[in-house]
Amino acid sequence: MTVSPASLASGDLIGVAAPAGYLVEHDRFHLGCSLIRDMGFDIFEPEKRWPGYGYLADTDEARIEELHRLWSNPEIKAIFSLRGGFGCLRLLDKLSLEVIRAHPKMFIGFSDITVLHNHIVNETGLMCLHGPGLATLADTDQASQERLYHCLKGDWSHRLQERVEIVRPAAPAKGILLGGNLSSLVTMLGTRWFPRLQGTIVLLEDINEPLYRLDRLLTQLWLSGVMNDIKGVILGQFSDDATEPVERLRRNEFVWARVIELTSDRAVPVWGNFPIGHCRRNLTVPLGVPATMDSDTTTLHFNEE
Repeated sequence: MTVSPASLASGDLIGVAAPAGYLVEHDRFHLGCSLIRDMGFDIFEPEKRWPGYGYLADTDEARIEELHRLWSNPEIKAIFSLRGGFGCLRLLDKLSLEVIRAHPKMFIGFSDITVLHNHIVNETGLMCLHGPGLATLADTDQASQERLYHCLKGDWSHRLQERVEIVRPAAPAKGILLGGNLSSLVTMLGTRWFPRLQGTIVLLEDINEPLYRLDRLLTQLWLSGVMNDIKGVILGQFSDDATEPVERLRRNEFVWARVIELTSDRAVPVWGNFPIGHCRRNLTVPLGVPATMDSDTTTLHFNEE
């Protein structure tokens, strides 16, 4: 059963966690904080600003303590991830699901945050928001920022009707929406924390991986058997906006073709070019909720049983 966190009201306090990579551009962080304040919310900024620990924001102990502290603080109404990178996998065996169950709240992010999102959804039923991290929020377009605002205010179930590529049309498909970053999801394979994907609609995106690595990641995901009983596939962007348009199209079309091959024995719908990923248009979507893919109208509906 889906657990819906409380929506935010004007003036509510939002915490910032860095469970993965370190802060690269401090000005992007401050711009993100300003945008959240412009939306009418307040930001709880940590006194100690993630000192960095190699390629991580801090030690494993400090990062998990920060998550638990923010989740258990009743004044914090939602938690934004700072950014992706790597590091969430190292926290899975330390994450307290009891703390999360006791204090359900919105948890927003993408990229490496996929690891935490899917584990939390799978084990607690808590809906999480796949959307911009705080350090990337200022790089997104107005539509993405408006969508995020409405999701924070509780209107996350509003349908998304987008100009997507219908790679394989099919009858409307229904299932719980899961997934996120392809590389991060594949790192969970073989662990006891990999989410149950049976009966789900799987969302996938990535950034600037060479074609052979995309092939390897997709092939491993499907050959592992975890995708055997999925209901549909939604493919986002696989490049950033700095990539030449022709190369972006080539990369996307390669992924589309490979997914069609991997799903050739089942007639599940496959969409491409969905506006999520490491790009300016990164629309927030709820993970862990029932969703319906309507290929006739290119509409993704949420919270429909």
